[in-house]
Amino acid sequence: MKFQTRIHEINAGIHQSNLAKTSFGFDLSNRSYLSNKYIDGSFSGVNKNSIIGTKYSDPEFLPTHSSITQDKEGALLDDFEYGAHEIRWLRPEQIRWSKESQQYPLSVFNQPQSKDIIQGRLGDCWFISALSLIADIPQILYKVMITKQYNPSGLYKIRLCNRGIWQVVTIDDMLPVSESNSLVFTRSQKKQLFASLIEKALAKMHGSYKALELGRCVEGLQILTGEPCEVFLLHSTDPKKKPNLNNIWAKIIQSRAKGYPMTCLCSNKQVNEEIFNQTGLESDHAYSILDARQVASQRLVRLRNPWGKKERTTLFPKEKLAKPSDNDGVFWIPWEAVSLLFSEITICKISGNEYKVRKSGQFSDFSSKITSVYNLHCPSGNELTIELFNASDEKYYNRSKDSNIDLFLIVLDSNGTCKGYKHSLDYYVTLSITVPPDRYVILAGSMSVVNYSIYSRYNLIVHGDQPFVLNEQPSSYGLVANAFYAVALQANNRKVFGDGVSVLTFSDDGCFGFICENKSNRAIRFTSDFYGSINVVPSRKTFHTVDIIPARTKQLFAIYTRKVLSDDVNIVYQVEYQSLSESHGVDHIRTRNNPPIPVKALGLHLLKPVH
Repeated sequence: MKFQTRIHEINAGIHQSNLAKTSFGFDLSNRSYLSNKYIDGSFSGVNKNSIIGTKYSDPEFLPTHSSITQDKEGALLDDFEYGAHEIRWLRPEQIRWSKESQQYPLSVFNQPQSKDIIQGRLGDCWFISALSLIADIPQILYKVMITKQYNPSGLYKIRLCNRGIWQVVTIDDMLPVSESNSLVFTRSQKKQLFASLIEKALAKMHGSYKALELGRCVEGLQILTGEPCEVFLLHSTDPKKKPNLNNIWAKIIQSRAKGYPMTCLCSNKQVNEEIFNQTGLESDHAYSILDARQVASQRLVRLRNPWGKKERTTLFPKEKLAKPSDNDGVFWIPWEAVSLLFSEITICKISGNEYKVRKSGQFSDFSSKITSVYNLHCPSGNELTIELFNASDEKYYNRSKDSNIDLFLIVLDSNGTCKGYKHSLDYYVTLSITVPPDRYVILAGSMSVVNYSIYSRYNLIVHGDQPFVLNEQPSSYGLVANAFYAVALQANNRKVFGDGVSVLTFSDDGCFGFICENKSNRAIRFTSDFYGSINVVPSRKTFHTVDIIPARTKQLFAIYTRKVLSDDVNIVYQVEYQSLSESHGVDHIRTRNNPPIPVKALGLHLLKPVH
């Protein structure tokens, strides 16, 4: 019998065009400033001997051209779109501050607000936008900036979350300046140093300032908060994956009530650029979400442009839900317009009451023991968010050279039932589930080990609203096949051929799995052909396979993962089978696969009995 089908998936990842090009801020309705109670006696992490005598100089991040551009050539301002003047380095005492700031003394904090932060000549708005968010949340900003008072010796300690793991970065206060001795990159008003110092710490973490260009707001929020983030896409060209805008609206209302920072990216390539110009909205630009309300039958969102100006002009009527402002960039907009002209909503789930465990390890292949397996004991019901990050082998790493890899998470309960599955080609993947009391298994993995022999290090973070226990549990390679079979059963996509033979399929974000289940009393010769598929990598190194599947067994005969994040995926396949004589059984396992299953993928394609 033969069966042919076609699966077409439009990329659900983040395209290059979705990288915001400007910064933004965030205002909390109940603002609490970073007052003296956070500052007094907080000169922690600084050796008192370093305060007296010579200035501290960081031997790991020197005030040289390579710290700007990662090469030995001179760094010019035209590299950052602002004239051909060479960048130099100065201490805060030597820097030329704005006329408005000159009345203030140098300080780390002086009642910081989001509007104090001004992005410089570096395209790192993905990070500065997130920094603007936490400027209004002192309990987070306080944790990031360990050295909270101005240090005359020039030594500062900053705490950043490096791909899910908190890391303390020590820097000096030498900062890049222009020919006029003004700060080149991010600065804060009122002679506050925190924004410039935090940006420098991140530049050190990644090797240079240049390495910070281009990124996503979600990454900036992860670095500064260490909390899980959720990104909701507002558009899809695949009709089968059309976003549920009502559900997203409900999420916004719930998140607003919990005080979660939220952002939205103004971008839609299907809309003429002239529409953005007419409305005063800036395309490829991030806005903060200050409020969301439903007035009668109309849903309204209050946004803020980080520039503090350029409110919308013609498309939307002036709403009377707030006092008029003097070109402060704040305006109300109908939710229908947001869903048309904006591409995504990002929500950062900050919480001071949850429980967290952070683990690190290295991915193994699927040939023998699996090292990235964890036992999770939840004595009571739990709302869990599990994050898996591709981590670097080095303390500091280069964002521009640290490519995305395939990542997946599978959670099984004590009966082996799949409770959650996420798969993505990215630097991280997040899975959120609600579970009853039980013991669970978390399988973290990467198909890049099988496809490209990339044995990457990883960081696994589990967040829960109730106590839980998480322990490493290395397992045999058979767990991988069991886990994906459980995923397929949860997906509940089955094509029945008859004679007890059927094919189960599952997919998520460009990953596709195919399982042949043979409940008959005879072995079958099962042939699959995936020629014509686009932008996918086969786990068996070929698009055509022939397998002998014994009676009453099942096998994951193919798993295809996305090759390039920014390109669409197209899966086309045809399968057929033929019943064989009783002489073909499990004893022929060494000769039953053509081509042979790669050693690294043995655990994926292991035969399993059908119960």
